[in-house]
Amino acid sequence: MNIDLSTLLLQAVNLLVLLALLRWLLYRPLQRVIAARRALVAKELADASDKVAQAQQTAGELKSQQQTLQAEQASLLDAARRDAAAEREQLLTSARLEAKAQLDAARVQLASERQQAGAALFDEASGLAVDLAGRLLAHTPVDDGAFIDRLLAQVATTPEAQRASWFAQGSARNVELCTARALAPAAQEALQARLQTLLGEDVALTCSHDSALIAGAELRFALGTLSLHWAQALQEAHQALAPVAQEAP
Repeated sequence: MNIDLSTLLLQAVNLLVLLALLRWLLYRPLQRVIAARRALVAKELADASDKVAQAQQTAGELKSQQQTLQAEQASLLDAARRDAAAEREQLLTSARLEAKAQLDAARVQLASERQQAGAALFDEASGLAVDLAGRLLAHTPVDDGAFIDRLLAQVATTPEAQRASWFAQGSARNVELCTARALAPAAQEALQARLQTLLGEDVALTCSHDSALIAGAELRFALGTLSLHWAQALQEAHQALAPVAQEAP
């Protein structure tokens, strides 16, 4: 087989020219496409990495926010529990105080009603006792003379200025003697003389009687009265028992 050197050189030159054309027409654009594709992939990877980093950062922030919310929720729940416990305790304290106040008021009212009932009962009993004593004394014969003598003795020991105050100035000097039982005319005349001796000749005596006095007498002047009888003593006894009735439990 004969190989032509010129033909071989020509084919080599053609091959070189073809390779140059292929490099210029295909390889360089292909390299540019590959480089652009690589740049696009690198950019997309970088973007994806940034997005992953952002997602991780967002996830961290969300987790931190979730922890913060959970802590705030727990704090709010604790505060609500404390407030509810404090309000419950306040309500219980208020209810106890109100119940105690009502109980104290009821006790005071009960004690007051008991005291009033005891005082009323004691007053009624003392009134009945005084009334009974008055009835018994009314049926006991007693001479009013002793009471009259004591009244006249009281007049005798009274200062003159005080005696003058018993009579109204410029009017008649009248004196009324009231006894539990009617006096005999002779006794009235004797008393008239005794009073004129004590108070003056111008004194005029009138006598009356009132069984309500039970026993005793009253000297009634225009501006004063001297009393000494059992009705008065019983009334004073009843009045003296009134403070005891108020203190009765």
